[in-house]
Amino acid sequence: MKKKLLLLFTVLFFIKLSAKSNNLFYTTEYESSVTFPAGYVVGDYIEFLSVNPASAGASGYYQISINYTRGNVASAATHIASISHSNPALWREAGRVNNNPYVGSGVNFTIDCNTQYANPRFRIRAINTLGINTPITVYIKVTALNTNGIFTALNTSGNDTTVSKFVPMTSDWDLYVGNVFIADGATLAIKAIQNGNVGIGTANPDEKLTVKGKIHTQEVRVDMTGPLVPDYVFENDYKLKTLQEVEDYIKEKKHLPEIPSAKEIEKNGLMLAEMNMALLKKIEEMTLYMIEMKKENEEIKKDIAILKQLDK
Repeated sequence: MKKKLLLLFTVLFFIKLSAKSNNLFYTTEYESSVTFPAGYVVGDYIEFLSVNPASAGASGYYQISINYTRGNVASAATHIASISHSNPALWREAGRVNNNPYVGSGVNFTIDCNTQYANPRFRIRAINTLGINTPITVYIKVTALNTNGIFTALNTSGNDTTVSKFVPMTSDWDLYVGNVFIADGATLAIKAIQNGNVGIGTANPDEKLTVKGKIHTQEVRVDMTGPLVPDYVFENDYKLKTLQEVEDYIKEKKHLPEIPSAKEIEKNGLMLAEMNMALLKKIEEMTLYMIEMKKENEEIKKDIAILKQLDK
């Protein structure tokens, strides 16, 4: 009797475990395919899936992979879409985390996500028509990286060329690194925030790239607009300060004209592009002073030569 009961409990346990495993597989992964006709055009789409993120929609984090061939064209990509509670009912393109295009750049399709609350959906949209004029089947695999209730297959088609925005992959992103074998906490290496600013070594990037620490590089290239480059110093109508004016300014301010003072730099930091252009301007002005002094010296030499002739 005891053996029968033990056997019964064992069977029930494995049945329950199997059901749980099947349920997890069913709700976290979805595979399907859609076929576009031979004459499809850019903007054509097929809405193929509705998802059901848990916690009032807050658990929406999906990975969408696609692959397809058409004649000699073969391409694949993986996209990421983030859906949270009460998002807008708007179709936006999902960004790629992997792209295997045809011969380096050929891509026919992308993934769009509509983050509508209680009805988030995915569609595949044509952005190119590479390959021979035959129907093309796109194979799709969707993985719920967080909790998902159920996948519901859809089959709605249309054309939309108005998509111009991307759906966020995340609200913010951190990379912490450290030695996993010791008890010390990890160090923040990279931080990306909602406005697109990126910090290296800092959690509060206040510019597109904020670095806390030293930078070691072989070269830095700065794009400059024409008016910032001070070649206007050499124009005939440029009002060059006299050396007396420069001297008076230095005596009063204790720094060169148009160059920030030490206190200003300590308070506001140093803008490299602006400072380099300001220093270039001073070099160009100094060149003009030297040319002027050379002319004056030549005149003095002539006067001295005349005086020497008169003394003979």
